[in-house]
Amino acid sequence: MKNKPVKISYEFFPPKNPDMVRRLWRTVGQLERYNPSFFSMTYGALGSAKQISIDTAVELHNESSVPVAAHLTCGEASVEEVDQVARQFHQKGLRRIVALRGDSTIGAQNDRHQKSYQSVAELIRGLKDIADFDISVAAYPEVHPLATSAKQDLEILKQKMDAGANRAITQYFFDTDCYLRFRDQASQIGIDKPIVPGILPIHNIQKVRQFSQRCGAKFPKNIEILFEKCKKDPGAQYALSVELVVQQCERLQEAGVSEFHLYTLNQTDMCLDISLALGVKVSSLSVEKAA
Repeated sequence: MKNKPVKISYEFFPPKNPDMVRRLWRTVGQLERYNPSFFSMTYGALGSAKQISIDTAVELHNESSVPVAAHLTCGEASVEEVDQVARQFHQKGLRRIVALRGDSTIGAQNDRHQKSYQSVAELIRGLKDIADFDISVAAYPEVHPLATSAKQDLEILKQKMDAGANRAITQYFFDTDCYLRFRDQASQIGIDKPIVPGILPIHNIQKVRQFSQRCGAKFPKNIEILFEKCKKDPGAQYALSVELVVQQCERLQEAGVSEFHLYTLNQTDMCLDISLALGVKVSSLSVEKAA
């Protein structure tokens, strides 16, 4: 059976200094030629990071021909504050949201004496009251670290889907079988919307290993061994990283997956090589922004 054409979305984070700003826009300029499904921009929810996130998402929407999905978290803010940001996005022309719980500051709600969204499902219903946003949510093939069980985690995902989410994007994973089991279990409880695999190329094995420990993603021993064998050869490590992602995506394609979400870490080369290897067509001209 011939695989469907690959669709890829790419995730960025807001730059924190002038050098990072230049890197972000170089990355965007190169990746938009690959006709992505959308770009997503993560959300720094507190203090100045919040405004930088909003401004960067809006600027990306204004400057790129690719649709932009702005992340929005509700764990650290009141309903009024979250709704205000959502209205701001809508007024600026952004029609896509990645709705997330985010980290809640201890005592923040009590300090405000204001009501906050108690779940992502509740946030989604609030967003739908504001506008007909296209909404993505998070999913966790290896179970969210705070979930009491895999069953509860799936039930929460179904609540988010039933509330109006259009798709889920998974936490990154290296165990493809784990994602496929998760997809089947989701289908068994009535989830029939896309569950897009989140894919993380390994730019720095030490950092990925440390982050995986914090977020509950399993880092396979066989990958550790492969990188250990080429630890003194950066070129070989780069080639290995690309090869591992391509192999993972090709196996997912064989299982019927045609959409992927790449966590870019605002770096271009590896995502470009992976996209080409998966058969993404490169455009020489920018495309018109989708409505």
